Amino acid sequence: MGMKTIMIVDDEEEMQKKIKSFLENDDIEVVTASNNREALEHIDETKEGNVNLILVDTIMPSDNKPAFFSIKPTSKMNLDTNNTEDFLQKPFTKEQLLSFVKDKI
Repeated sequence: MGMKTIMIVDDEEEMQKKIKSFLENDDIEVVTASNNREALEHIDETKEGNVNLILVDTIMPSDNKPAFFSIKPTSKMNLDTNNTEDFLQKPFTKEQLLSFVKDKI
């Protein structure tokens, strides 16, 4: 299967570090960006094939709670931001993060 790479887009450095430490023990490489522009620049540089999943800091559409929205870089189709399965609500445990991510990549 090889190493998978996930990008985290979140302006909170603590959150970036937390996710990095959670995932890197599980053979998942983590790249971070503090905002969408940084994320786009990075994807542009790596030619997007290298990033398997992007987690973007956002809020749940249903109840305005903080969450991550997961995006496959290869999906150029319309994103369904109402699909709650694509959201990981914060705060989360290491186990919740791992099962969410492994489900997606």
